[in-house]
Amino acid sequence: MRRPSFSARALRGRALNVLTAAGVVCFLGWSGGCASSRSGETAYISPMGGGPVSEARAMDETAFNRALTQAENRVKAGEYSMVIPRLEQFTRQYPSMPGIAKAYYLLGVCYYRIGGYSAARDALAKYLELDPEGSYATEAQDTLDRMNRITPDTGKIPEELAKEIDRCRESVRANPEDMGARMALAEVLWNAGQYEEAGREYATLLNRWPYLMNDTVIRTRVKKEADGSFRVLTPEESEKIRRQDNPLVLYNIASFRSGRFENWSQSARERYYNVTGKAVNQGDKPLEDVRITVTIYGFGQLVYDTQTINMGTLAPGETRAFSAQFSRFDDINNVTRYECTGTFRR
Repeated sequence: MRRPSFSARALRGRALNVLTAAGVVCFLGWSGGCASSRSGETAYISPMGGGPVSEARAMDETAFNRALTQAENRVKAGEYSMVIPRLEQFTRQYPSMPGIAKAYYLLGVCYYRIGGYSAARDALAKYLELDPEGSYATEAQDTLDRMNRITPDTGKIPEELAKEIDRCRESVRANPEDMGARMALAEVLWNAGQYEEAGREYATLLNRWPYLMNDTVIRTRVKKEADGSFRVLTPEESEKIRRQDNPLVLYNIASFRSGRFENWSQSARERYYNVTGKAVNQGDKPLEDVRITVTIYGFGQLVYDTQTINMGTLAPGETRAFSAQFSRFDDINNVTRYECTGTFRR
């Protein structure tokens, strides 16, 4: 993992690289008729498959590793905000799965990249707790040390970083049209937690160079509204958007067998396969017609049975438990996994 640097040379170098890329994109767009981006494209679509759906799966280790690799690829592509809910789901549902430490590391990287330092600290510290000698231990510790220098517990900006901010401000005052200097100022302000001022600098840059919105970092920090204004995506604002985009969350999903009684012989098998869990509305609006569909599978893609649980309306912040019991299978030992899917109407 490449270590970010907060030196003026590094910040300015990144700024010039981004601006150069923007110019290339602009030229290509001009030479090809300036094809626009896909209509309605946004960086905050549901990471659970599109639309108002939240899901939870019982995974074996192979399936989990495959899903984790997909999440890692999205992190490498810069889709930090979009992949955070998926990684959070892994840590909640599969805390004892081999490889879960890597999910915490990726989660820490994502939060760090969007400026959510508190959550990044927690995730990286958990990674080091689970795998202190792991492949990413050095990078995780370096990132923790870097965050402690940027935003120590006192909440004050370290002297070195404050001086860097002053230098960048002076460069912008000396040459307001130098977009590289303005980009460097926006970067260092964001890393110092000065989100609103950084957002104003990003807005100035984007008004001058609209193609900068294609930059994977910038688009996680500001969003252009329909009226042309820019919305600053602080870590808190990003979390709010995530909750609104994916208000229905299923968690504490578990399965167990039941149906053996005291007078049964020792060779008797359980009669029922049960799946339980909880659903929560993490949004700020009621969710109507909430339904949880639970499906149990055999080997391969064999579907044994499906049940839909009608939960009615979930108020904002409301949590409700659900349970499904199955008996339609040839042998309970052949039930290999289950799937829970939640749907709703706003």
